[in-house]
Amino acid sequence: MIYIKETFPNDNLAVIQADGILDEDSLIILEEVCHRHLGKKKRVELDLHGLIHVSREGRNFLQEVENEGVIVNLPQLLKLPE
Repeated sequence: MIYIKETFPNDNLAVIQADGILDEDSLIILEEVCHRHLGKKKRVELDLHGLIHVSREGRNFLQEVENEGVIVNLPQLLKLPE
């Protein structure tokens, strides 16, 4: 299960905070939220400090959006390969 909270510090920025488990089911929701804002040409910041588990599919998605958005507060155990 994942909990997603969106905040908008300004008109061009969407901050998406995700807590919980990013698995195949919850990934669909996070992808939709991210792509909705990116489609509106907003800068996206993913605050992932509350994630406790990420599946292989979740890691693949995070690697894809790393170039489009800014991932902040990634827990040490979830560091993406360089």
